Amino acid sequence: MAAHGWGAERPDARALPCPGVSVGSEFLQRAHSLSVRIKVKGELSEEGGRGASLSGGEEFVGHRPYRGGEDLRRLDWNLWARLRQPFVKVTRREAGEEWAVLIDASASMGVGPPGKLQRAAEVAGALAVLGLARGARVRFFASSGAELDMAKESAAGELLKYLNGLRAEGSVGMRGLVEQAAKFRSANRVFLIGDLLDLSPAQALALVRKGRSLAAVGLLAPLEFEPASLGRIEWWDPEEEQRLVLNVGQKTLQKYEMTLSVHLDRWREAAARHRASFGCWDTKVAFEDVVRDVLRA
Repeated sequence: MAAHGWGAERPDARALPCPGVSVGSEFLQRAHSLSVRIKVKGELSEEGGRGASLSGGEEFVGHRPYRGGEDLRRLDWNLWARLRQPFVKVTRREAGEEWAVLIDASASMGVGPPGKLQRAAEVAGALAVLGLARGARVRFFASSGAELDMAKESAAGELLKYLNGLRAEGSVGMRGLVEQAAKFRSANRVFLIGDLLDLSPAQALALVRKGRSLAAVGLLAPLEFEPASLGRIEWWDPEEEQRLVLNVGQKTLQKYEMTLSVHLDRWREAAARHRASFGCWDTKVAFEDVVRDVLRA
């Protein structure tokens, strides 16, 4: 549907424009800053249907703002008396969630600039920083097979090493990861991060179940949103390793744009029906803005 290639005027038509990831201490500083801002504002949406009341055996670890529709028994009435603002008690059970972050690292993610895999890694890393700050266990699954299991005490270096080790290659994408759902069966939150071009909404939303939230994060390079080239273009499909010569005219571009629009509309409609989160962003958008939108802040 969307192009996985680029023009043959490149010196090497088979070379991916943005095959790797580069993140460092500056990225971590930005991610931590974002995490603090979200925590202070109470912007992280709680997954639907939880509504559990406190019981005597649960360890109290803090507060978060009350959200309409929650069980009033969770309110801290002493805090309400002092501040005149509603807060609920957070227990160790709630703070000890498990987050599964799935990253498409197939060859199609090497398109850019800005590179899709680069931005996907930044979004994934920022979600990890946020999840760890909340006491969650965060597990990464990349389509390349690379995995990482992080807890609050994990070193930042582990995260940077993992993200920098990702590379856009191969033909296994998000669909292959979703088919391995047994690996993250205990996850309370699941994040799908990639171009989502190999995955139907139905396949993704099969992951939704009681006690779990799902967020699908679509990332496309600028040229995939607005392919401006007209005329003869030579394409290389990095996943199928096939060369294709196209004469791209106005009708072809219009058909492509319509197909992309229909694809995105189907995702939005399906996600809304299942109370899941979906969005598609240009890779020019900063990872902070993507994460805030994903969390519906």
